[in-house]
Amino acid sequence: MENIFLNDILNIEFSDYCNWTICLNNANDEGIYSFDENPKRLLEHISWKKHAKSNVSFRNINTKFCLQFIRLDKENKFNQWLFLGAFIVNGYKTFNDGHEVYNLTPIKKYEIYSERLIVEFSKKQGPKQAKIDISNIETIKVVKILEKKYNQVNLSFDGFDKISLEFIELKKIINSNVDNWRELLSNVNAIYCITDMSNGKLYIGSTYGFNGVWQRWSCYVNTNGHGGNVELKKLLLDDNIYKKISDDKNYAKNFKFSLLEVFYNKNGNANYILERESYWKKVFESKKFGYNLN
Repeated sequence: MENIFLNDILNIEFSDYCNWTICLNNANDEGIYSFDENPKRLLEHISWKKHAKSNVSFRNINTKFCLQFIRLDKENKFNQWLFLGAFIVNGYKTFNDGHEVYNLTPIKKYEIYSERLIVEFSKKQGPKQAKIDISNIETIKVVKILEKKYNQVNLSFDGFDKISLEFIELKKIINSNVDNWRELLSNVNAIYCITDMSNGKLYIGSTYGFNGVWQRWSCYVNTNGHGGNVELKKLLLDDNIYKKISDDKNYAKNFKFSLLEVFYNKNGNANYILERESYWKKVFESKKFGYNLN
């Protein structure tokens, strides 16, 4: 099969090469690859210029624009890189402790490939290649262009009785369509609990549909956390009643999902499951102190 190279996709004019730099970033310790997950942390990571109390810059970007990539494997140093976007370089800022970061503004023209385009490039031995010349776009091979934005999922399935997933973890699993999680959660129904980690309030729910827990929890992911529940909507959609605590549009990051009781006969009695749901609501007083209305 004929190779596809980076500039076959980005189409930067040769006459404009002098205005561009390619920046290569090792994965961060938190394993954050998406601006949806933690935009502040990821932008800080790729914008880094100089450490506090250092006289030498980690990376000097002397061009108007840059292409930012992040290595897909931190430990084994694999040579595949995820494209995070093209950015305008608006100088840099210095903080009180002396560290410096570049002011980067994303260029919309290239956002269609952000977090979807994976390339292959082997770093040479020697000093860190935090940046490389733009001419490399002619020889850097494109590995693939993903249908959806990249998600790295390292969470192993350790049993239904050990599921305790923060919303961002659940979102990764659902969006990545992880085979073992999908198959296992699709084959059971359950009583589940959503814990608001910011205040301790609970929501108790149940599943009794065809694709079980997977289908119901997918609904939460696809609605950014509320799943159609009235009280959770108030938190996530800036309802006036909760205005003071819902200014954060990513409020669902406070939610943790867990299973209280699992029903292995997926086609079991829905009425029985609803009875068990009522039981757990009484146990945790989630109507009085939590987010359940009935």
